[in-house]
Amino acid sequence: MYFDYRLEPIRDILFIDMKSFYASVECQRLGLNPLTTMLVVMSTGDNTGNGLILAASPTAKKKLGISNVTRADNLPDHPDLIKVSPHMTIYIEENMKINDLFRTFVAEEDLLIYSIDESILDVTASLNLFFPDPELTKQQKRWRMARRIQRELYNQTGLYCTVGIGDNPLLAKLALDNGAKHTKWMIDEWTYQDVKEKVWKIDPITDFWGIGSRTKKRLYKMGIDTIGQLATESPLRLKKEFGVIGEQLHAHANGIDRTIISEPSLPTKEKSYGNSQVLDRNYSKQKEIEIVVKEMAEQVATRIRRHECLTQCVSVYIGSAFGEDKGFNRQMKVPATDNSKQLVDYCLFLFRKHYKGQVIRHVGISYSKLIYSKAYQLDLFHDPEEFEKDRKLDRIIDLIREKYGFTSIVHANSMLPGGRAIARSHLVGGHAGGMDGINDKGLDNK
Repeated sequence: MYFDYRLEPIRDILFIDMKSFYASVECQRLGLNPLTTMLVVMSTGDNTGNGLILAASPTAKKKLGISNVTRADNLPDHPDLIKVSPHMTIYIEENMKINDLFRTFVAEEDLLIYSIDESILDVTASLNLFFPDPELTKQQKRWRMARRIQRELYNQTGLYCTVGIGDNPLLAKLALDNGAKHTKWMIDEWTYQDVKEKVWKIDPITDFWGIGSRTKKRLYKMGIDTIGQLATESPLRLKKEFGVIGEQLHAHANGIDRTIISEPSLPTKEKSYGNSQVLDRNYSKQKEIEIVVKEMAEQVATRIRRHECLTQCVSVYIGSAFGEDKGFNRQMKVPATDNSKQLVDYCLFLFRKHYKGQVIRHVGISYSKLIYSKAYQLDLFHDPEEFEKDRKLDRIIDLIREKYGFTSIVHANSMLPGGRAIARSHLVGGHAGGMDGINDKGLDNK
């Protein structure tokens, strides 16, 4: 063994996954049981045979043998199957409710929103507050905390969740993916003492977090085809083959993860990128205001891509045209992204949630909590191919606009009354708002 577990930090980590999140939310919306209903969320929501299955309920997966990457034209016919279109705004709203509930169990810094359907809770500081009985063991307290969260989540939302418990985030994630999803109570716990019996026996090797098909092939060429072999391989040999990632793979195979989620694990800078403008007239129609919000959300997305960073927090400022109503300024945490489509959806969600019909004259969009990294977190509810297509589309549009000017490609909405992007592209030096999202002269460090 290369590690002495007695010297490793021990945290009380709950890795929580909302069970078939999109499909479960749709079942709740229709007044149906998420565990027994046969339902799929389709990218088209019709019977044309096109599109992709974005999510499927547990019963649909079991009875039809489908996954979240099944093409709609390969979907088996079944008289009890319900097909619905996705409602991203509703999913975001439910995600916010769920994480607000989690905040009743942990402090803000001990909650990490891992994706729209997964969150990590470090309950080390709060475990004894909820279960002070000294006769209870640490394991009993951890399980009781997990069960209490499951019950309160169901009582408040009607949704089910799976919980992985671990001594660190990695072990909790492995317990979630390889244990909890297959147990009666949808809970499992992996500790340092379980590494040999549980972590090393994960099979196939691609079921281990962080190991994909390409890494599997490279490991196989080294004579490594099990997690146990990876864990006992020379870390120097792994580093020679993979670089720093090789050392990380070796540590993870031994259950080592020294991450403290209250401390940033990736380098961040206290900086934000934003854009604001005073409109050329009073805007009273919500559709026209939303056109401006979309334009600005996309412009700021262009800026963070240029600086090769991802945002974890979006902010929307709406300034009223009249002094008696000052508008609003709201923000929310989001999974790290630089995707224009996602960021537009987040900004519109914030606007629609807080807009009360004001006549407005000022709009501002900013992205903060930046991560300077090229790594992207995928989730089970998004097709990797579609995700990659969106990324490439964003990059192509950025390159075309950089070479030929912003107006070489504009959305049709910008041609409608209320659109400001084309007019602002002709302004100089940021006056009257300017095209800060294109010219990179926006509200840095605000």
